[in-house]
Amino acid sequence: MQVCVIGAGVIGCAIALELRRRGFDVTVLDKNGDAGHGSTSSSCGIVRRFYSQPGMIAMAHEGWHIWDDWRSFVGDIEGELIQFPRPGMVFIPPHMDEGVLTIVKEMQRLGIKARVLSAAEVSARFPFLDTSSFFPPTPVDDPRFFEPSEQSIEGAVLEEDAGYVVFPALAAQNLREAATQAGVVFRFKQRVTAIEEGGRRRFHLQLESGQGIETDVVVNVAGPHSAIVNRMAGVTLPLETRPLRREVHAQVNPLYESGVPLPIVGDLNGGIYFRPEAGGRDIIVGSTDPACDALEFVDDPDAFERGVTQLYRERQTLRLMKRMPSVTMGRPRGLADLYDVTVQDWYPIVDRTDRPGYYVCIGTSGSSFKTAPVLGMLTAQIVEACESGRDVDEQPLQLHLPRIGVTVDTRFLSRHRGQLQTTSTVIG
Repeated sequence: MQVCVIGAGVIGCAIALELRRRGFDVTVLDKNGDAGHGSTSSSCGIVRRFYSQPGMIAMAHEGWHIWDDWRSFVGDIEGELIQFPRPGMVFIPPHMDEGVLTIVKEMQRLGIKARVLSAAEVSARFPFLDTSSFFPPTPVDDPRFFEPSEQSIEGAVLEEDAGYVVFPALAAQNLREAATQAGVVFRFKQRVTAIEEGGRRRFHLQLESGQGIETDVVVNVAGPHSAIVNRMAGVTLPLETRPLRREVHAQVNPLYESGVPLPIVGDLNGGIYFRPEAGGRDIIVGSTDPACDALEFVDDPDAFERGVTQLYRERQTLRLMKRMPSVTMGRPRGLADLYDVTVQDWYPIVDRTDRPGYYVCIGTSGSSFKTAPVLGMLTAQIVEACESGRDVDEQPLQLHLPRIGVTVDTRFLSRHRGQLQTTSTVIG
C-alpha cells in the first residue's frame, strides 16, 4: 500500500520510518530543501515529562528513553548523531497545589526521577535563581513589573534527568537517513498544491512543479501549513489548528566561566522557560504564554515577520533577569518561527479523519518534539489499524510503550476529544 507523508519535520520523518517498518511503501513530500528545515529547526528540543495529562507523561517518558538510546532507535546510519545532554529541569509552578503534587506522584509511579523542592531547597541548590514569586506575570510596561516581590515561590519540581536535543534539525535528518536506508523515498522542494480524487489510487496530489503523485493514503504532518493541507483535501475537524508566531532569544550565560551548571528551567510562575545553549555559553529563553501576553496567530504561514522584535526581546529577557539576576541584556540575538497549535487545548491531534485514507498528526509544534518518535509509532499504528478495517473511533487505539512497559489509551489525542472524556488511562 502506498502512503504519502506531507511534511519532513522530525515528526513526519518519524512517521515515515515507522510506516516503512510496518511494510508500507512510503513517499515523503516537503516544500523545503531537507528534513527538519521547517519549524523543527527552530525547536528548543526540550525533553521533559512534566505534563498534567497522564498519557503525555507516559509518552514523553517513552520518548526520553528513545532519545537516550538514539543509536539503537535509528540504527547504523552514516553521519553525525544528535547530542542529548541531560542537565535536569526545574519547574516553578504558580502554586504548589494538589494538581502539581498529583503530576509528581504519577511521574514517580512511572519511574521518573522527580521530586518536590521547597523554596529554601531551590535557593540552596540553585543559588543563582531568585526564589521570589512573580505570579501573575505582568507586561513590561506595567508599573508593577519592576516592583520587588514580597512573596516567595511555594516550591518547585525537580526532574533530575530532563534534557534537550542540541540540534533539533539533525534529529530529523537522522530519521530521514534511517528511513531512506529502510526504503522511504524523500522528495524535497515539492510543495503540494491540490489533493484530488485519484485514478488507480484514492488520492492524486498535484505538486507546484507540475508533477503529480497518486497514493492510497495521505498523512498530513505539515506543521504550520497543516490547516491549508486539510482544506486542500476538503477535510474539516472538530478542533482547530492555527500557526502561532513565537520568538526565542539568546543571552550570555553568566555562569559559564565559573563552570556552574545551568539546568533547564520551566518558570510558569514568571512566564518564561530557558535552557543552556552553545555548550553552556548562552541561555536561550522563550515564553510560556502567560495570560497578560497576547498570542500572535498568523493567517498566512508563508508571510510573517521572521525578525526578532523589541517587544518580545524585552519581555522575555527582562523576565529572565528577574529570575536570574546575574543575566545582563546583551545585543539582540534570536529567531522567530511558527508553531502549529491546537487552539482549544494545545495537545496534538493524531487520528484518522472522515475522509477515508486521510490521516493527521497536527497541532504538534511547541511541545511535541520530545514525543516525536512516539507520535511516529502511534500514527503508523492508527494507519495500519484503519487500513485493516478497524474503526478507531469505536475501538480507540491502546498504545503500548515497550521501553517503560505501560499502555496508554490515546483518546486524549483524538479529533473528537472535545466530546469525549479525555482523562487517559495509563496501565502499568
